[in-house]
Amino acid sequence: METNGQPNILPNIEEICERYKKLYTAAVYDVLEGFGYPDQALSHELVALAPGMKLAGPAFTMKGTPTAERDTAGRSKRMKMVCDMTFPCVEVRDRGTPFNVAIYGELIATTARAHGAVGALIDGGTRDSSLLIAMGFSVFARYRSPVEAFGRYTLINSQVPVCISGELVQTVTVNPGDFIFGEEDGVIVIPKDLTLKVLEECERIKGLEDQARHDFARGDDPVEVFQRYQRF
Repeated sequence: METNGQPNILPNIEEICERYKKLYTAAVYDVLEGFGYPDQALSHELVALAPGMKLAGPAFTMKGTPTAERDTAGRSKRMKMVCDMTFPCVEVRDRGTPFNVAIYGELIATTARAHGAVGALIDGGTRDSSLLIAMGFSVFARYRSPVEAFGRYTLINSQVPVCISGELVQTVTVNPGDFIFGEEDGVIVIPKDLTLKVLEECERIKGLEDQARHDFARGDDPVEVFQRYQRF
């Protein structure tokens, strides 16, 4: 359901984000696959700018396209898209252009964070990487480039479905409000309606794996441990 054209926000979303941060993408992927969603992993080329960065939050999507125009007036209008963000969200930008330009940077991240973003997922390039890392803003991107995007790339819409490069399929559709979770092993897109269901099942499995890990570590027979918890 939607209210005033905007996707409803999950209850206790800040708590949900913190709970996801205690998980790992492998467990989330396994649960999604078990629920019949095996293609929600994004391309392994989408990686964090620095070790330890994590993404956890509902997607705020941005759609881009190539351009040769340097439309200053239109640029001002597009910059205001960020004002529709709500805390906490993850800004998600599709590739938008075949050219290797930086479609995200430190000043964009600064204003996005001020309006509620807790991180960004960029299916393209970033620049100002050292500044992004220094400000502690989690960014996962395809590559880094010093090349300015203005006059080469432009945003055309926000809060619409976007296609992000996938791992097992060419692209994964990200809808506004879908939950984005990323860490060292990659990024997963959880359909919004499954956000809480996946979280609770992952927490259950993590509890079993913690017990199995303890039993493996003390030298129990691995076959018996597997039979005990069905985890290996």
